[in-house]
Amino acid sequence: MIIVRTNAPAAVGPVALGHGRAEWHCLARRGMLHSECESFDHLRLPPGRRVEHDPADGVEQAVLVLSGTAVTGEGEGERTLGAGHLVLLGHGGALTVRAGAEGLEALTLRLMPRSVSAALPQRVPELPEAERALGAEG
Repeated sequence: MIIVRTNAPAAVGPVALGHGRAEWHCLARRGMLHSECESFDHLRLPPGRRVEHDPADGVEQAVLVLSGTAVTGEGEGERTLGAGHLVLLGHGGALTVRAGAEGLEALTLRLMPRSVSAALPQRVPELPEAERALGAEG
């Protein structure tokens, strides 16, 4: 797992479309398949901006609304979500999350689907031989 400082400069990612400035901070991301977590991100979107989850990304996703509102779906299937609401999207699903009138602050967690992680070799952390001996003594 690669951890990123929270005070790193914000990036405007291609996932946010619309008008106004969007801020995206990657807090942690996967490194070298040592975790099922693809990324853990903090988003701030102005009113009307959106984030799209593309099924081709091959991940599952959770979106936790911290403040403001998020609008998901369209037409009669549209739902408005507020602080504390959590959206879970399974592997192969498509979702658009649009910031409501107050804007949106959210955390997103993108995970490798179980079907992929189950097919990978078991990942068990191992200490080098010299460090194992130190642990047994202490």
